[in-house]
Amino acid sequence: MPRLSFCGLVVASLIFAACSFAVAAEPDSAALQSAVVASAEAYEKAFAARDAKALVALFTPEAEYVGSGGTVFHGREAIQAEMESSFAVEPPGTVSIEILSIRPVADGVLVEDGVSEFTPKEPGPSSMTRYSATHVRQKDGTWRIASVRELEPAILTPHARLMDLAWLVGEWREEIDGHVVETTWKWSEDGNFLISEFAARHASSVLMKGTHRVGWDAGRRQFRSWVFESNGGAAEGWWEQNEQGTWAVRVNGTDDDGNAVAATLTYQRDGNDALLVTQEHRSRGGVALPADAHRVVRKPPAAGTPAKRPAAQAAATK
Repeated sequence: MPRLSFCGLVVASLIFAACSFAVAAEPDSAALQSAVVASAEAYEKAFAARDAKALVALFTPEAEYVGSGGTVFHGREAIQAEMESSFAVEPPGTVSIEILSIRPVADGVLVEDGVSEFTPKEPGPSSMTRYSATHVRQKDGTWRIASVRELEPAILTPHARLMDLAWLVGEWREEIDGHVVETTWKWSEDGNFLISEFAARHASSVLMKGTHRVGWDAGRRQFRSWVFESNGGAAEGWWEQNEQGTWAVRVNGTDDDGNAVAATLTYQRDGNDALLVTQEHRSRGGVALPADAHRVVRKPPAAGTPAKRPAAQAAATK
């Protein structure tokens, strides 16, 4: 019987490994993100231990796995047998999972798309595979994998990677010490960058405008920011996601007086229409500044404006 590809095993239990968080209703996107991160860590540990029994326990009893060649393995016993067979002949290694999207499609049903990467322990090339998985909430509130489909080998475009930040798309507003900052995020024409235009106002006066571009840096395997302000200030930064699903950006640059400035900004989603932004490790001209935090809200559409699809859904069609 054909064996699952080794990358197929990587995606077989996917991102909701040991995901047994109980809920009375569908969690919001932030809760899902947090659960996914914790589950990925549990999965990676089980995979490194080559524990097929622990991995297959994450599936529903009647689950199916479809390999990239179209071979279907139905039920836990068949999937476990293939896992054990592959573990017996394939070299040990580690696995990392990159989530591209998580979306509820019905009550108690989630679809996850992503990429898995297997890196052998001994010197050798790594391999990447795209996957799609369906997760079903059980009667006791836990989530189990009902279906996994292995897709073609993964070559991620910058746009696909930036889907992690697609929730930024839209219009945002924040008030800080009597000043109003309005920001509009959108996709670049080719879809390979996220670009914002922002303006700071006080009463009816525009104090400063600027642009912010975010792109994928293949060398560092991170998102990178470039910020330019109309008063001459400029900065660049590197993005990193932490275990709680928040994003931290370390920013360095100069202000309009030429002073060196630095800060670490953390973005924490508060539902789908608000962000909590914290600034820490701030300095200006070598002088430390106190940390601060503020809330940014998504601007509602103008009266009479047709409802739009959520940003991530709209971007996924690009």
